[in-house]
Amino acid sequence: MEPSYYNQDEKTPRQRSNSNAGGLGDNQNGQFGMQAQLGKMMWEAGSKQVQDTFQSYGRIDLFRPYFDVDPAEVRTRLIRSFIPRKPSQIQVSPDLYGPTMIILTMVALLLYHMKTSGIVIQNGTLMGTAIFTCFGSWMLISGALWIACFLLAAEQPFLTILSSFGYSLTSQCLVLLLTSVFHSSHDHLFFFVLLASFCVPSALRMGLIICNQSRLPANRLMLIGIAIGANLLLILYLHFGFHVVLEELDEMVGEAIVDVKAVQETIPVA
Repeated sequence: MEPSYYNQDEKTPRQRSNSNAGGLGDNQNGQFGMQAQLGKMMWEAGSKQVQDTFQSYGRIDLFRPYFDVDPAEVRTRLIRSFIPRKPSQIQVSPDLYGPTMIILTMVALLLYHMKTSGIVIQNGTLMGTAIFTCFGSWMLISGALWIACFLLAAEQPFLTILSSFGYSLTSQCLVLLLTSVFHSSHDHLFFFVLLASFCVPSALRMGLIICNQSRLPANRLMLIGIAIGANLLLILYLHFGFHVVLEELDEMVGEAIVDVKAVQETIPVA
């Protein structure tokens, strides 16, 4: 008869093997569970991103009323943009259709002005630079005016400032057109006469609109001065500085291209 401890020794390895197999099965089940959970999380994240995309496209409908404007109303607002009035007599109904068309007209006039001036750009896109300058100036100056209104306790909706400043650029389009057709490059008197006749009244009207909510006379004067200064600085830059900056950028790009070609020529071909 065999001792009892032999039977215990024979069962122990089997029990250990069974316990090890059970542990491996638990680990595999845990890995599969983590993979399933990870896949579920990725699916939820992708679904949420698709929903956000559709919602962002649906928000475009919010801007549709600002582009749904009667052409006769736009024509009336273009004419009124040259006539400054008291803030109480100015009816503000902002839209984006008129200012957008004005900015696109300004882009075309800048291209025409560059063409009549005989300026040729070799290493850049003139249209892209003009579009970036006009739209960027419109947004940047409108944002600066909105911040000035906030700081001077004359809070105005950003859309109102964007629309008012966009319509005030009608005078600048007129000045660019007349200077491109009749202006001499050696005499700037005609330009300054147009500046005082069209741009100053238009900028004054815009200043009266944005200072309407201010109660302090000093803040109103400051806002009017800021509005007039921003409007006049933009037309001065477009008339005197735009082509200069464009030519300098073209020269810088041309020099960079020459340097790159020189470096490529010095590299030995394998």
